[in-house]
Amino acid sequence: MPRIRLTKSSIDALPTPASDVVYWDAGLPGFGMKVTPKGRKVFIVLYRTGGAGSKLRKYTIGPYGRVTLHQARIAAQKVFAAKLEGRDLAAEKRDARRRAVTDRVEDLLETFIAQRLSQNRSADEIARLLRREVGKAWGGKSIHDVRKRDVVEVITGIDQRGAPVAANKTLKVIKTFLRWCVGRAVLEQSPAEGVPLPTKEVARDRVLTDQELARVLLAARKIGGPYGGIVELLALTGQRREEVAGMKWEELDLARRVWTLPKSRTKNAKEHVVHLSQQSLAVLKDTEARKGFVFAFNGTKRFNVFSRAKRHLDQISGISGWRLHDLRRTCVSGMARLGVAPHVADKILNHQGGTISGVAAVYQRHEFLSERKEALDRWGAHVVHVLDQTSARLPASLQRVA
Repeated sequence: MPRIRLTKSSIDALPTPASDVVYWDAGLPGFGMKVTPKGRKVFIVLYRTGGAGSKLRKYTIGPYGRVTLHQARIAAQKVFAAKLEGRDLAAEKRDARRRAVTDRVEDLLETFIAQRLSQNRSADEIARLLRREVGKAWGGKSIHDVRKRDVVEVITGIDQRGAPVAANKTLKVIKTFLRWCVGRAVLEQSPAEGVPLPTKEVARDRVLTDQELARVLLAARKIGGPYGGIVELLALTGQRREEVAGMKWEELDLARRVWTLPKSRTKNAKEHVVHLSQQSLAVLKDTEARKGFVFAFNGTKRFNVFSRAKRHLDQISGISGWRLHDLRRTCVSGMARLGVAPHVADKILNHQGGTISGVAAVYQRHEFLSERKEALDRWGAHVVHVLDQTSARLPASLQRVA
């Protein structure tokens, strides 16, 4: 291979060869320029990974024109300096190209959804959120190109749309996804670490008064249909919204007044038995469907338009500033007023920790089924009493369904 002193003039004068020719720089051994038959001129570096006889490695700096001779010399010196530190920049560059192709964000997202979220009760909701907010924003990107600024921009965009709660939730999911990438050795460090929640979260403590509960339940009866039934059963059983909305007839034993939630539908992945009071039973008997989903249209598709229905419920009842989940808190708080023991209430709510925890929880396996039945019966009777006492003072529009 020819050796010349590489200068701008000598490079410009190089002829176009019949096959690739490398001109090595006389002033910096291992630094050279490859000229192709098409007249393309590219700066390269050739070095050994170890001592004499070790493997030769070629590092491509870039094409002449886009890269100046001065820039190429500096880049070559950095390659040689890295070699003295035990680094192999050519291998690092090759690995970076490989990662850019194999570690695409959208591919990793789908793997994360399939492997990590498969057992999560909210898997579908989280998957939609990731695909919508993260997949679209970072689509086509390598996960290695994602920076903290990218995370902040996604979260800020959601927050600016007027959805601070959704922004908080998205950030938490992104952090979980990126920590999963770290755990799989795809990333060394998560770019989301240190990114604060855009909105300070305040623990909710809203409990409806007896009069508010009566107005809500009477409004739910006026609305009727799947949504009205869901609201009533939420208030009477204290279970979670998704558990009640996803109730299937096959889970019910009306003769024994028992609803058995399979572990696939509970938050703690444990089968959960819910006693049905006479009031709960009446709600179920009023539903139109008799197969598939209890609260559904034609028994095939479960009810899921909660936001619009909730606005309608607030308008009819005159009660605002509350969520459906507050009915769960209202139920357990009401049972406490009736003298129900905390550990029984925890079992009704299917809390994994609860008042019995630590070593006691390891040995305490009693389910308190009879106590739970009595508690929900007492709560159902109390709700009926509240409705009777309150309905006379309610507007005529609600009295008609009392």
